[in-house]
Amino acid sequence: MDNNSLPKINDTTKAPVYSSLYPYEARAALVGVWILTCILGLVGNSLVIWSVILSKKLRTVTNAFVVNLSVADFWTSLSYPWICVALVSNESWPLESEVPCVIAAIQLYTGLGASLYSLASIALNRMVLVTQTMNTYSWWYTPRKVAVMIAMTWVCPCIVFFLPPILGIGVFGYDPQDNTCSDKDGHPRGPEYNLAQSVGLYPVPMLIIICCYTALYIHLKQHFRKMKKKDNMELSQTLSVDTTTRCQSHVPNRVSTASSINSVSTLQDSSVRHRQAISRQQLAITKNLFLVFCIFASLLSPYFISLAIPSSRKFALYGVTITVFNSCVNPIIYAVNHPQFKVVMRKIVKCRYSEIQEPSDLLKLLLSLRKN
Repeated sequence: MDNNSLPKINDTTKAPVYSSLYPYEARAALVGVWILTCILGLVGNSLVIWSVILSKKLRTVTNAFVVNLSVADFWTSLSYPWICVALVSNESWPLESEVPCVIAAIQLYTGLGASLYSLASIALNRMVLVTQTMNTYSWWYTPRKVAVMIAMTWVCPCIVFFLPPILGIGVFGYDPQDNTCSDKDGHPRGPEYNLAQSVGLYPVPMLIIICCYTALYIHLKQHFRKMKKKDNMELSQTLSVDTTTRCQSHVPNRVSTASSINSVSTLQDSSVRHRQAISRQQLAITKNLFLVFCIFASLLSPYFISLAIPSSRKFALYGVTITVFNSCVNPIIYAVNHPQFKVVMRKIVKCRYSEIQEPSDLLKLLLSLRKN
């Protein structure tokens, strides 16, 4: 068999020399951004993971996907130091071996893809939890099925990343055009590989997230509308009963009438406050869903659009720099703003492990060893 017909994941043969698309000054400035994102991503996602390890209270089905998201972002953040080395290099990988750059490319794309599919899994979980009955939710989210769902968030990106090079469509490693550890744009079928990544990693989770949050919003809007209608019906019935009672009374009773008026007034005030609370709750939910969607779209869309459009390749490095912020933003959205996560993470930062509610067996063991 001809050796040239064998599939190659990383082409180690001497490739043509390409000049960088970006000036050295711009790449040096981006290094600072990548290093900062790396530190925030590693620290933030570590806190999320350790919070679940040390507290049983956080071990819920939804948080299983949140932890998987943090693992994916932590895995992605590990690639950033090597990408920084690539950014400040000129024309070729500066180290003797290109293996670290190849590993960094694997971490970047598989971690980014797993993060995207984890976000979609979280959106799907929330939609089912709110819109379906508990029996339906319990049937879908058994421990075994949750494990399969989490595994698929990694399998799908791995297929998208590894299958094309195995079939001869693109290679990955040090890219001299972008000065990054990624897919090599100089490969004859490099544009096809870029398109495969853009189609395989972006539209599917994006569509799932949009559909789930849209369904969730529609369900909540209908729920609030029913609550408001029920509230108005109860108020109307109360007024009707009170009027009938007063009409049937043969002896006018001013005290009773005044009491009834006060009762109706109290009910009206209560109804108004209830409707205002519903409006505030609906507005808050709308803002949260809009925030999740906007952050997801604004951070990830530029890079994947640049992959799909060959003429925008010069924007790819800046696009992926925006995308990597996703690694450190996710812990803030899905953990820091969560009241239970926030409390546990604060205890960990302050080293007050004994104050963590519902400590895990591991934490109990560590606390007992510290006492001894």
